[in-house]
Amino acid sequence: MMRPPKPPVLGDEYFRKPSPARMWNYLQGGDDNYPLDRTAGDMMASAFPDIFYLAKQTRKFLMRAAHYVATEGGVRQFMDIGCGLPGPRDLRDLHEVVQEIHPDARVVYVDSDPVVLAHAQAWLVSSTPEGVCTYLEADVHDPGTILAEAAETLDFDRPTAICLLGILGHVAEFEEACAIVDRLVAAVPSGSYLIVADGFDDGGPLHQGVADRNTTGIDPYHLRRVEQFRRYLRGLEIIEPDIGPVTSWRPDPAEADGLRPALQYGGVARKP
Repeated sequence: MMRPPKPPVLGDEYFRKPSPARMWNYLQGGDDNYPLDRTAGDMMASAFPDIFYLAKQTRKFLMRAAHYVATEGGVRQFMDIGCGLPGPRDLRDLHEVVQEIHPDARVVYVDSDPVVLAHAQAWLVSSTPEGVCTYLEADVHDPGTILAEAAETLDFDRPTAICLLGILGHVAEFEEACAIVDRLVAAVPSGSYLIVADGFDDGGPLHQGVADRNTTGIDPYHLRRVEQFRRYLRGLEIIEPDIGPVTSWRPDPAEADGLRPALQYGGVARKP
């Protein structure tokens, strides 16, 4: 079993620039952030006010997708790479959703931000006695390390869901992002799923908002075009309703009438 992570030592340098995880937490309505993170988020929002809506809807998309994969796909293992910080209580965590369906579900959260690790031991507690919930500190650029360490908790001979929400945009080169996805998908068997979402380059307000965000010293984010997003799912069986705004992917009927499209594209695909 994977050993619990040691709490990190956060030096002064860490707090001298915004953190993507802390900024995203702010945009979702969370409290685990600092003034410089809120400044970066507000700079983005000045050009693209819908970023607060987009952040919340991306989290809700993951919860719906995970529920589908756990119920319809019968998957009991999940790996969330670039998990970030927990959001406010109105946005559930991945392990809460899947362990409600499968009490013995195993969830591995992955992130490279030290402040996420600082929260991990208190936050990432399995919802059930039978389940497992662990955290590993690793970078999306190093899928080999992620897979090797996650294998201490997950059995990669069994179907596994790989979740990549907003993290591939932190990989500057698109071909490298594709190679990372391919490496991860190759490591899991038939019947596994890929859940992915990334910012859509509209050439307009979101494009400008990301450009403004990137001037703050935060780790830069790179928007993708629709055809690039579709490349991530190459060779997989895309689950209806295909890729598109995260708000369009099997929305909760109780909320559907009040939703508007978000410039965050999402998709769910099964490995044949």
